[in-house]
Amino acid sequence: MKKNGEQRKRKRISDNVKAGILRWWIAGMCYFFIGFGTQMGAFQDPVDLVFFLGVGIGLVTICIYNPIAYAVFDIKRRGEIVNQKYYQRKGWQNAALKLAEIFKNIFLVALVYLTYQGINLLFNQMRGLSMDTVSVPGEPFGFATLYLLYYQVVMGLKDTIVQAQKGGQNE
Repeated sequence: MKKNGEQRKRKRISDNVKAGILRWWIAGMCYFFIGFGTQMGAFQDPVDLVFFLGVGIGLVTICIYNPIAYAVFDIKRRGEIVNQKYYQRKGWQNAALKLAEIFKNIFLVALVYLTYQGINLLFNQMRGLSMDTVSVPGEPFGFATLYLLYYQVVMGLKDTIVQAQKGGQNE
């Protein structure tokens, strides 16, 4: 692997990207199991699907994703590694953040659902179909991709707000 006496630098995938791929896979897996494996995906009322899918993804994030991701990857936010903070939280902080994780996931699933609704309504208007027609049905890959996109946006906004608050306190 040496070229002209120098060792070639190998490009590495960052730990944040690896953690993002794991989060993407978990979101798609949860959608597959809850959306296709239960009656929630077949009902006309989407509130049940949004609620149970959000709670399911939240619980899988709390019980499976977080312990794996924070133990295996060096996750960076705002330029600093946050793994140590994850393990040094107090009990009440842990409980509050786990509850916030579930609500965050319900919100993210609702955003993904509204995106699918908007796309379907747009396609149905363009093609002159009934508004009840599902042109773009939900599927795990698309759901997980939209979920991860919205997750990145929400976490970016949160990081911006936290940084602005820290900047205001330092002055």
